[in-house]
Amino acid sequence: MFAIDDLSDAIDVTREFFTPIDRGQWLRLAVVVLFVSSFGAGGPAFGGGGGNAGVVTDDPVQDDAPTGIESDVPTSQLLLWGLIALGIFLVLWLGYEFLSAVMTFVFLESLRSGEVHIRRYFGANTGRGLWLFLFRIGLGLLVLLLLGVPILLIVLLATGGQGALTVGSVLAFIPYAIVVGLLYGISMQFTAAFVAPIMLLEDRGVLDAWGRFWATFRSNWTEYVVYLLLVWILQLVIASAVWIVAGIAAIVLAIPFVLVIALLVIALGPLGVLLSIPVGLLGAVFGLLLLGAVWAPIASYFQYYALLVLGDTDDELDLIPDQRVAAREGTAEWRDRPDEDDPTTRPDEFDDETGWDEDRSQDDPDDERDWGSSSGWDDETDNGDETDNGDEDGSWR
Repeated sequence: MFAIDDLSDAIDVTREFFTPIDRGQWLRLAVVVLFVSSFGAGGPAFGGGGGNAGVVTDDPVQDDAPTGIESDVPTSQLLLWGLIALGIFLVLWLGYEFLSAVMTFVFLESLRSGEVHIRRYFGANTGRGLWLFLFRIGLGLLVLLLLGVPILLIVLLATGGQGALTVGSVLAFIPYAIVVGLLYGISMQFTAAFVAPIMLLEDRGVLDAWGRFWATFRSNWTEYVVYLLLVWILQLVIASAVWIVAGIAAIVLAIPFVLVIALLVIALGPLGVLLSIPVGLLGAVFGLLLLGAVWAPIASYFQYYALLVLGDTDDELDLIPDQRVAAREGTAEWRDRPDEDDPTTRPDEFDDETGWDEDRSQDDPDDERDWGSSSGWDDETDNGDETDNGDEDGSWR
């Protein structure tokens, strides 16, 4: 089964991608992973907390409460600042989601080419990222609608005296919410793992790519079910270990920043508090980069695994054919595989030891190389019928 066999192949491909270690490339990939990995704000989150304000009760303590406190609260200003804060949050969240959508294709391009170029790949995939961003927002709004409407109905019926807010109604809503959330999670994961590569490979829109993937999924649904189960299990096991390691590393990294902040506050007082803000922000940036660097090989492995499964179930959707062949044939690093269109890199025409074409005719009139007196043509030969190669092993230079 491809979904099982590709687990080991993904390890080989990931190892080749990260070796030899390039610190600059690893750092750039860490930045990309911060946007595409699930440890960040990977999906829409909407908080809905409501208090008892405005609910009329017969509690004598509340009825006898001083009314002067209510008049001292600037309700309009609080509402205004609350809306401003909400607007800033939405703008920042939408900006992050857009960057995350474009970075998905930057990540795929990097894995396919073996080189991480953020600005180059970002500019080339802005349009695809926009369509993916809109699809994710639309899917999130649909899920919000599917979950929000039943909750609103239950609350309205309960506050209207219909007695709908019971244990039975809550227990009936929980499995429904679990199913909706599960379908949403699978859709988001399949979109990033399989649909986005199809968008990149065949230059399709997100809905068109989903239709293309759906045909492959229906023909190989058992492969994708096994893939999904294995990914969930592996992510649970690996994430537990990684978060422990990352937590220890974060504590070690935070120690010097905490010491600097403490010294600034003790020595400079209020001015030290202000100066500690950029120090704290710098520490947070280093912490995020550390998290991205630790998670970069893991995120790459899971994406490579998905690409291998996709290519095995449909040859036309293979985004990494060279990496696949290199991993399964045990050949040289796939980034160094010869280009068949380049005559200087064809293995049957270019010799690695001598550096010259073994099969090239020595009588080529266009060859202007100076062979010299010791290793050129034999002066004693007649009409060039015999040659002196100059080396006992028969190789000429």
